[in-house]
Amino acid sequence: MFRTLIIIPLMRYRAPGVVMTATLHVRQTVESYEDWKPAFDGHESSRRLHGASKHRVLRDGNNVTVLIDFPDRAAAEGFGADPSLREVMSKAGVIGAPDITLLEPVEEITY
Repeated sequence: MFRTLIIIPLMRYRAPGVVMTATLHVRQTVESYEDWKPAFDGHESSRRLHGASKHRVLRDGNNVTVLIDFPDRAAAEGFGADPSLREVMSKAGVIGAPDITLLEPVEEITY
């Protein structure tokens, strides 16, 4: 059900003012956003247990992208390997294998 976790190092140095984190980028198609969202919300304790500090949910119909910030790469990888993640995704109606990528920050500017 899951594809291989792809890890993309975007930059090797720490830019001034950028706190080093890791963002798990999850793209998935769901049967119903209305059914998926409560399952996602119910899995918050697991995200927190692995050190997640925030998330964003973006959608286009039943195509859902989730960005989850973790303090470091190891924490994000630990969450991605947690068996409960697969179970929740299955129960939430995720169709097929999600695309999961681990990204590192390069720049963050607030307007």
